[in-house]
Amino acid sequence: MSFHFGVEETILFDFWQTTNVGGLIGSMIGIFIIAMLYEGLKYWREHLFRKAIAAMQYCGGVPKGAAESEGAISKSSHYMEQIIMPPTMSMLSRDHFIQTLLHVIQMVVSYLLMLIFMTYNVWLCLAVVFGAGVGYFLFGWRKSVVVDITEHCH
Repeated sequence: MSFHFGVEETILFDFWQTTNVGGLIGSMIGIFIIAMLYEGLKYWREHLFRKAIAAMQYCGGVPKGAAESEGAISKSSHYMEQIIMPPTMSMLSRDHFIQTLLHVIQMVVSYLLMLIFMTYNVWLCLAVVFGAGVGYFLFGWRKSVVVDITEHCH
């Protein structure tokens, strides 16, 4: 296989074929939009997860009134406990079910975009890349910065 610039292409399914420049450009626009929405879906999942975590009540280990006497160091360690060990959502909760469903949709779309890229058609590959880039530009700026303390490769 090698990259090519052809206009005749079968994209994912037998019924999605391009035979002329107009069909290829229409397909590129569709793929661009799918890649852009894929990035939006990734942000939306993260947003829903943060919202679900924020809605949970933290179970603190500091008794009421102890914060005043123990000082700022104790408060800092209490907050660090909450960051390192946040509350978990229940496996059977509505939020987890929605996250699971969105994850499945995200995986399907990501594999479809990968298969489109694997047609090795330069125009379709560019549509995937630029769609993802514009999607990240539109949605990624609101992405929160999270450092995974269990990750060894930073």
